[in-house]
Amino acid sequence: MLESDAIASRPPRTVARYILLWFLGGITFLLICAFIGSFFLDSIIRPRIEANMNGSLKGYHATLPHAHLQLVGLTLTLNDLSIAQLAHPQPPVATFPVMRFRIDWKHLLLGRVVANVRLEHPSFHIDEDQLASERKDPTSLRQKGWQDALQNAYPFKINRFVVDEGDVVYVEAGARKPLRLSQLNLVSDNIRSIEEPNHLYPSRFNASMTIFDRGKMSLQGRANYLMKPFPGMEASYTLKDVPMEALSTASRHINVAISGGAFSSDGFIEYSPTITNVDVHHATIDSINATYTHRPETEKAEAKRIDIAGKAVEKENNRRAVNLDIRELKIEHSKLIYANETSNPPYNLFIAGTDLKITNLVNHRASGPARMTLSGKFMGSGDTNITGTFLAAGDGPEVNTNVKIENTDLTQLNPLLRAYGRFDVAQGRFTLYSQFTIKDGNLNGYAKPMFSGLKVYDPQKDKNKSLIGQTKQVLIGTAAHVFKNRQTQTVATQVTISGSLKKADVSTWQAFVEIVENAFIKAILPGFDREAGSAETTGG
Repeated sequence: MLESDAIASRPPRTVARYILLWFLGGITFLLICAFIGSFFLDSIIRPRIEANMNGSLKGYHATLPHAHLQLVGLTLTLNDLSIAQLAHPQPPVATFPVMRFRIDWKHLLLGRVVANVRLEHPSFHIDEDQLASERKDPTSLRQKGWQDALQNAYPFKINRFVVDEGDVVYVEAGARKPLRLSQLNLVSDNIRSIEEPNHLYPSRFNASMTIFDRGKMSLQGRANYLMKPFPGMEASYTLKDVPMEALSTASRHINVAISGGAFSSDGFIEYSPTITNVDVHHATIDSINATYTHRPETEKAEAKRIDIAGKAVEKENNRRAVNLDIRELKIEHSKLIYANETSNPPYNLFIAGTDLKITNLVNHRASGPARMTLSGKFMGSGDTNITGTFLAAGDGPEVNTNVKIENTDLTQLNPLLRAYGRFDVAQGRFTLYSQFTIKDGNLNGYAKPMFSGLKVYDPQKDKNKSLIGQTKQVLIGTAAHVFKNRQTQTVATQVTISGSLKKADVSTWQAFVEIVENAFIKAILPGFDREAGSAETTGG
């Protein structure tokens, strides 16, 4: 009997089961063949993928030791991929222990051939030399071909991108420890805008990371990766307990030394080729010691930085496509120090226990003025209260400020008095009241320094000074006694602050520097100078 006749003579249910078994067996056989055949393709696809990636990269080189394409499921796995900068190849700027591409079967059933990619424990390493080389390169980082290299590793367009436990390290020469972002996790969907194609930002993403070993950051938002010339995004962010001291390596390049302190903030950011919106709901810096040092060897560089920073800030004022809004900024329980090493002798000015609050800090005039309040202890003893308003105007900043510093231990200012007045004091209290405004580039106001309980000459303190030096101390002390208000027992003078700022297009930062120099430091000394001159005339 023929086999076909045997099958035909069987019941229909048995025939169907027989055909199904043959079909499943054939599928199983093909899957086994595909699985085994996948291993024979590794030696072919690895050099091709490596060559395709290097064909896309500019200034960098990819090395791929292992690649495996599993035909069952069309899964491509790259192992130990590394990317090195040609100018400084060691260490590699990026390593990927596992990079896995998979077909997105859900969208395949809907007729879309797209893929998912997952990076497991990737690490990115950048050092000072590599960063300097990148800055000098005329080709921008966006034009280095990173996206094309990733796309050329797998033939299907990527629609979902996942990073598991990534690590980013920046190493700078002389730094105590590298700057590190760790436990970086990212999930981004709908990269090809298959869903919600008409949404401005159709792709969703979530990210979290640990910043500088302690701080935490989270991002939740949407993006449009297809925008040109670069992707656009909007996101809500939260930062908690980020150690400010980790920035000390970078801040020393701008003469700022940082110790202690933690930064926390939350808000919203939108950044795209057409608009920039930064809405900081709250930002707090707690318990930081920050010292700005004015040095002779960096004096020109400092002036240049102030000019560049000021012009950058002024450029964004009232710019339609840029909206910057800091609703509340606080610096709490901190110490802010200005150190001047250009004078002889050097001196420090500081406010301890600083509590600073700024609200409504915006870059558009229509949003109204920012308001500032500051309290603390000037030189560790003087009760300090500063209030003011600031308005970003098109023709320069508009500022209105009131300053009150009361009962500062004057001996703490002796280095300043020696630097500018060539004398010092044995005891005394210093008080300063000041008010000034800036509008249309003009500075107007007054500073009223007051001195009480003065004792300028002290035989023990001044025993090592020359005869001329001791005589000057006596004359200043005598003048202070002669011109003392008999009722208040204070010596006081008033200095008028007026004139235009040095440049018609002076920046906000330049205005601040000029105010510190002309309205504060020079306001402390006129009372002494006038009294010393009067005493010398009288004595002559």
